[in-house]
Amino acid sequence: MLQRPNAVGLILCEQVVIEEKTRNVTLVNSVSRLWCKEFPSPPQRINAFAVLTDGMGEATMSLIVYRLDTLEEVYERHWTMNFTDPLRAIRLIVRMPNVSFVVPGPYQFSLLANGEWVAQSVIPVMPEEESS
Repeated sequence: MLQRPNAVGLILCEQVVIEEKTRNVTLVNSVSRLWCKEFPSPPQRINAFAVLTDGMGEATMSLIVYRLDTLEEVYERHWTMNFTDPLRAIRLIVRMPNVSFVVPGPYQFSLLANGEWVAQSVIPVMPEEESS
């Protein structure tokens, strides 16, 4: 039986760097909005970072990206995690090398454990000409 983990935020960024000696994490270019030249966009490289606590047991984790205007899934990834100590903070990095955005608008990135909500982040995806 799973005790669902809690997330301390879900941060989207361009790159995650882990320092070899200290194992400290640096998030590079955190994303609050995304600019694309064309739609559907070419595949974008995005990373999701969260710190998970309170989990106990095995869970099927999912990261799903939704178009918020239609709730259509545009990207999904699934993996299994085993939580052995609810007091342990686990740094989760999910690399998404090929997310394509169909149209401009808001997109929701949802982190789930066994289909139950853990964390989310919403970013607007905008046409590049609006950035000037």
